[in-house]
Amino acid sequence: MTLKNKIILALMFLLFFLIIFSESKQKTINWYPSFSVRHKMPFGTYIAYREAKKLWKDSLIQVTHSPYVFFNNTSNAQGTYFIYNQNIQLGETNLNALLDWVRKGNNLMLSSHTFDSQLLDTLKFQLELYYPTEFKKKPLEYRHLYKQLKTDTAFFDKLSFGYYLKQKENELPSEFKVLGDYVDKKQDSLYNFVQFNFDKGKIFLHTIPFSITNYAILKEKENLKYFEGMLAYLQLKKPVYWDTQFQNGSRNDNVFKYLISNDAFLWSYRLFFTGLFLYILFEGKRKQRPIPVVTPPKNETLDFAKTIANLYLENKEHQQIAHLHIKYFKDYVRTVLRLNTSKWNNNLIKNIAIKSKTDEKIVEELFKHIDKIQNMEKISSEDVLKLDELINKII
Repeated sequence: MTLKNKIILALMFLLFFLIIFSESKQKTINWYPSFSVRHKMPFGTYIAYREAKKLWKDSLIQVTHSPYVFFNNTSNAQGTYFIYNQNIQLGETNLNALLDWVRKGNNLMLSSHTFDSQLLDTLKFQLELYYPTEFKKKPLEYRHLYKQLKTDTAFFDKLSFGYYLKQKENELPSEFKVLGDYVDKKQDSLYNFVQFNFDKGKIFLHTIPFSITNYAILKEKENLKYFEGMLAYLQLKKPVYWDTQFQNGSRNDNVFKYLISNDAFLWSYRLFFTGLFLYILFEGKRKQRPIPVVTPPKNETLDFAKTIANLYLENKEHQQIAHLHIKYFKDYVRTVLRLNTSKWNNNLIKNIAIKSKTDEKIVEELFKHIDKIQNMEKISSEDVLKLDELINKII
């Protein structure tokens, strides 16, 4: 087994043990206040929406756009508009659209810690912080007060504070009815659920949105009864428009987050990218056949010349060698130095010396030696060597 295969095998085993280790760890609970109808986490509202769907069936309509956009696209909407979240700020445009719709005889239910100041000013009410002194010893308790729906005390043990609705001083409020309050022996009039008559319609303000979450409903039977009591104020024979636009969870909704919420897809996603990383690391390099070393062809002209020269020397044909040297030199002067060799005179000597950047005396000596050789009947090897030496000084 090669070193490369050993490394891949070791990484695969490491990945396998990491998967087993991560699966064996106990999953932490996500306490994010999502309020989303799709989330089954403690502070999601999957159960509340499912129970409401059983009651209203097709009359329960999930709204995924702002109220202003919804009413512009749905002119004949009638019934109850239900919005809840940890904090709700509708904005002037959406609030005016909802109030105009309520004036026509419809209902609006809002459940939140906070409300738009414009809405509270219209109803002549204000929000106050409720901070029980004994919160460390007992949970936040609340109940319905309306005699027809009066239930046992419900509680929420994950909050140490709450908000209650209070009439503004020296102002005559709208016609209202108290539907619920906090249970506190030291204080009274801690209203957390109030119904307001608004022209032909009704507005319900509820300050404990966490009572709608999965955790609260599943915690105790009293909490479930409390939630059912809230739904009793919604008209059963008319549609309920269940808003999912203002919920915290809807702000983080996208296809990718929905897919990775599934454990099977999440692990397949992790394994895919781990495998892709290993492939890039070990197999992603460019592969090709080894390029053979091609030896360039040798220039054997010089060897050939040496061979011929040795042949002439062995046969002592010095005269032919000398004439070949002279012929080669003249050819060099014509082709390289671009000089005319038809006139063998002092002017040519000067031009050769200038173009070859050689001492004029050496060129003159070469010319004399060439004239000497051409007039000799027998040429010695020394004459040939001297001719070669002089030519090499110029070329």
